[in-house]
Amino acid sequence: MFELMGREEKEIRNKIIEQLMLKPIANTRKVIREVTIWKMEQLLDYIVKLSVNRDQWNLTATELRRVVITIFMVYSVLRLSELQRAMLNIIQIEQEIILICTNLLKGKRGRVEVTLKAVDNKAVCPVAWFQAWNEKRKIKITEKDLLWKNSENQRALTPEECNKEVHIVMNNAGIDKKFSVTTIRKVAISAMQNRDKTKIEIDRWSRHSESADTVRENYDVNNNDNIRKALSECVSTRKEGGMSELRE
Repeated sequence: MFELMGREEKEIRNKIIEQLMLKPIANTRKVIREVTIWKMEQLLDYIVKLSVNRDQWNLTATELRRVVITIFMVYSVLRLSELQRAMLNIIQIEQEIILICTNLLKGKRGRVEVTLKAVDNKAVCPVAWFQAWNEKRKIKITEKDLLWKNSENQRALTPEECNKEVHIVMNNAGIDKKFSVTTIRKVAISAMQNRDKTKIEIDRWSRHSESADTVRENYDVNNNDNIRKALSECVSTRKEGGMSELRE
């Protein structure tokens, strides 16, 4: 506004103006509230139950795809929009390694490759779930292909369709419908904080800060193996009977 009035920069950017603008700027920011949120165990416990049907080949390709989208969000901490437009590189699938290639349009923008590796707990292993889904599909994913396509492989799923897929899994896991799919990223990061992972490890894995880039270049020799292992352990030790079904 002052610039439009023809004021010089030194007149605009001074301590007095900064102090006067503190309150108006603060009033435009989101209110910080204490919010009760769901726990990662809720989601992964449900996926553990579904893995029984997965191993018995009782899940449809659509049901498997829903879990794959969801569990890829957990391990990659990518936003759903970033995952929806991702390309998949499965050249190293025999070594149980998957590369997700996409563009970040928020935060530090640019191209990114996220590595997913197999974990010991096959019930919540992203690679195991992907392989089960790919085997069930009529047309298999090639070495480099769009991740999410409809059952006939005719077109890519829209962001809205991907959102619905993840919501079905969350709702069946008993997570309140008021929570959006974006909370998966927050819950995954919180779960790692609760498991005493360092800020450096979490930032590097989640691409959560500018410093993560420098750390990744100089320190990320294990491709976040510790984080992946810790995520796969976010399941309850209790034994529960019965098997929840995926609902439309």
